[in-house]
Amino acid sequence: MATTIAVRFPLGRYHATPWDRSVNEGTAEWPPSPWRLLRALVATWYTRWPDLPAASLDGILDALGDPPSYLTPAACPAHTRHYLPDLSHRKGDTGGTDLTLDPFLSLRRHDKLLVRWDAELSGEQRAALAKLAELLPYLGRADSACEARLLDSNPVPDQSWWRPGVAGQETTRLLSPTTPVSRAALEMSTVDMRKMRRTVPPGTRWITYAATPPIVPMAARQVPTDVLAIRFAVRSRAPVKSSHGILLADAVHYKAARLLAESGGGDLLGGGGAATGHRHAHWLPISDGTGQDACVNAVVAYVPCGMSAADVAALVRIRTVRGRLGSANGQGYDVRGLPPVSLLLQAAGTVEQAAPELCEPARRWRSLTPYLPVRHRKRESLLDYLNGDVATELRYRDLPPATARQTDPDGGLPDRWALGFRRYRMAEHMGKSRPGLGLRLEFAEEVDGPLLLGQLSHFGYGIFVPERA
Repeated sequence: MATTIAVRFPLGRYHATPWDRSVNEGTAEWPPSPWRLLRALVATWYTRWPDLPAASLDGILDALGDPPSYLTPAACPAHTRHYLPDLSHRKGDTGGTDLTLDPFLSLRRHDKLLVRWDAELSGEQRAALAKLAELLPYLGRADSACEARLLDSNPVPDQSWWRPGVAGQETTRLLSPTTPVSRAALEMSTVDMRKMRRTVPPGTRWITYAATPPIVPMAARQVPTDVLAIRFAVRSRAPVKSSHGILLADAVHYKAARLLAESGGGDLLGGGGAATGHRHAHWLPISDGTGQDACVNAVVAYVPCGMSAADVAALVRIRTVRGRLGSANGQGYDVRGLPPVSLLLQAAGTVEQAAPELCEPARRWRSLTPYLPVRHRKRESLLDYLNGDVATELRYRDLPPATARQTDPDGGLPDRWALGFRRYRMAEHMGKSRPGLGLRLEFAEEVDGPLLLGQLSHFGYGIFVPERA
């Protein structure tokens, strides 16, 4: 007879950072790893039921040592953002804060996670495990309050379950204890493990799980149309300089987020960055030249994965934007560099129709806006660093490799041209400004645009245009 535990999250949230990931990567471990489950039982024994004999607990842990199967309820990834003071912060001053993410999964409060071990427990062990499950206060981080119970039924896993060592459409890697299970290893703290110069705890192994989720009919509003891009003409009393195009892109993104939320959309806004293949929306200010004094004459909303009819209807409602921060009751202020702007609908269709200047096939491409490298520079020359960074960005977008060289060979990072551009978003402070520079890219054969690479590529940086000899 198998052993199955059902877990419910009454607050509708599950917080748990995967073992080998950073909290600021914005991911949650799902389903909970076998290692996490057994450690939770040990912690519950220590804090809630210390009268249970240690030998009884060890017997239960050893019986549950083999990887279980999981039936996971529908869960939606989400996060909150917190700006925590750093060493430069002073009380009463603005700035000096660092962005920290708090990722979690949002679940329906009555949905249950099923965890099934192919293990037969004795009557005494089942009774002890049932009580431990009822005493379990949370699973994952302390925010993940839970209610767990041992089931009398014995559900049989099918392909929709997460199972170890099988093939499926979706896969994940979870940390699992080796058998026989060592309670001493389960009790080891992260600090002790690091002192041993280990990256994973002793007595553990990685297990690959796979599942094939059931097919859910797609809602009508999610059916993509032929519209991938919408172009607006920019009209304002004072010109919007190319050097401040990010302010316009950020303001349009903010207005679009509000309108999409009202219409029940918002999927095209993304949130996974490179993990999503950069298929979500880009907000591209198009200028009439490459100089800092060039003016933005259009802005393009480009969504590689396509827009639904509801998305298009929401975006074409954007009429005006302005650079305004703070409350609207007189306590806010206008951001310098972005006057009130009127947006006039010009085109909607393919990206070639909406932004032809970015799409002509070419072997050589040059920066229209500065390229902002993504990765940290190690002990390597600037040119090697840039080529490695560009190569990774091209792979993310399924583009062939290219040779990168600086438009200003004597320039650094940032170069003189990029220094004239505002390289941080509207609500960020100057300390968050990213380094950037101009690049020329050369491919072995012609590639089609648009070519949008690097940090803030969804807000108008890293735009390349074809360069003809």
